[in-house]
Amino acid sequence: MSHPLPALIFDLDGTLTDSKPGIVGCLQKVIDARQLGDQGPLGRFVGPPVEEWSVELLPTGSDEERAALARDYRACYDREGWKNNSVYAGVREMLVELREQGFPLFVCTSKQQHFAVRILDLFELTGFFVAVYGDKAEFASHRKEDLLALILLEQSLAKDSTWMIGDRIFDIRAAHTNGIRCLAAGWGYGPPEECAQAEAVAATPADVAAIVSAKSGQCAQ
Repeated sequence: MSHPLPALIFDLDGTLTDSKPGIVGCLQKVIDARQLGDQGPLGRFVGPPVEEWSVELLPTGSDEERAALARDYRACYDREGWKNNSVYAGVREMLVELREQGFPLFVCTSKQQHFAVRILDLFELTGFFVAVYGDKAEFASHRKEDLLALILLEQSLAKDSTWMIGDRIFDIRAAHTNGIRCLAAGWGYGPPEECAQAEAVAATPADVAAIVSAKSGQCAQ
């Protein structure tokens, strides 16, 4: 007896596209403009929402100061950062294969919604997805766990047949908090110790279809 294919919810940064150059470049400009000193490697800020890392950069700052920092960063990203980006090798082929097999595909990203759609449109990836969910200023929560919960609710996705696919611990925690499985994107930014906390790790985009099918009981009979 056949069963519906599981829904696959993809992270964006570090999973579909290599956005680190644009993010880090704008972060460095904001840090320099505010004379915040040497913050060390900035790769750790790729993944979590801006509202989270603004607290780390301004630990004694007020909510207004942190909001201003976030605005400055997003203004830079709007001007130039979003274009300093590229699709990972094999991602387009992966999406073509998954769509041809009939997997329902979604995006869940901590990046603001309009940036996410703009980037996916730029690389002509938007059409692969049923829906794209990003953060919005009006949301009461900017946590990925809550955004993922919204997708599951609005799209009526069954938790026992839905996967989150992402490269960082934030994706894995969001998946597990919502009671779904996570496939770590081993080609992204997450270190091995983070990826190890997922149910499985895909070394390359080409491995995703086979792993999800095997783990979901979708292997050919």
